[in-house]
Amino acid sequence: MVAPSVVRLANEADRLEVWRLILQGHKENCAFELSPQKVEWWLNRLLNPDSIPDSDMGPRGVIGVIGPQGALEGLVILVIGSYWYTDSRHLEEYMVFIDPECRASDHAKVLIEWMKEQSKQTKLALVAGIISNDKTEAKCKLYGRFLPKAGEFFVYGLEKFK
Repeated sequence: MVAPSVVRLANEADRLEVWRLILQGHKENCAFELSPQKVEWWLNRLLNPDSIPDSDMGPRGVIGVIGPQGALEGLVILVIGSYWYTDSRHLEEYMVFIDPECRASDHAKVLIEWMKEQSKQTKLALVAGIISNDKTEAKCKLYGRFLPKAGEFFVYGLEKFK
């Protein structure tokens, strides 16, 4: 059964389900090896923002999820980033993923709209994209219906690392 397409902020109680979706997404789409330690570092920051000391000037972000605790159906990871040549900040999409069992839903569209709302609320530009060779055209068309296009990604040498 598919939950209503309503996004909420993930919290510590969602950690195991967030991990499950991250692992599914990594298996399906990611080109590089997973670093569990690095994922844990990010999850600690994003699921427990109140525990970050004021003196910590490291990155911040949020995880938006769809579904009840213990049965998540989709997620989006957004962080505040900046390009190497500027002090201007932007929202950077790290991942949007819908559980394969729940893809016959509006979850992806709602997560994209939620990212846009975060951009409006923070007054930070949203940078989102597709780095995948699985159903790439369909994913790009979906993003293209909701977000303006700016450039493309090209990756050389991934076959060397598999």
